[in-house]
Amino acid sequence: MKRQDVFQQLIKLKNRMQGLIFVQLALDFIMMYTFIRTVLSGDTVSLFGKIMPQDNAMAITFLIAVIDLCFTQIRKNYRKMGRTLIGHLGGQLSEDEIMVIRQFERY
Repeated sequence: MKRQDVFQQLIKLKNRMQGLIFVQLALDFIMMYTFIRTVLSGDTVSLFGKIMPQDNAMAITFLIAVIDLCFTQIRKNYRKMGRTLIGHLGGQLSEDEIMVIRQFERY
């Protein structure tokens, strides 16, 4: 792989991680919302405009948590791939490459 191809892949990976962080943040908010609504409600819970038993609401909260864990694992794999790509760059880095690597390491 050429150096420019590795750099382009790193940029794409960084952009995917930015989007994934936004999605995961939204899922975290939804999970906390459903958990709080479920715990503070009585036998019936109103989630997303639907009335359901508390057991079903807890199952939905659990499924949202599982989806969130899946996204966490995807982010972990992206970080691992990014470190591999950064290792392939090696040598003398340009200013653009250093900037993208610093942005990538934030995520």
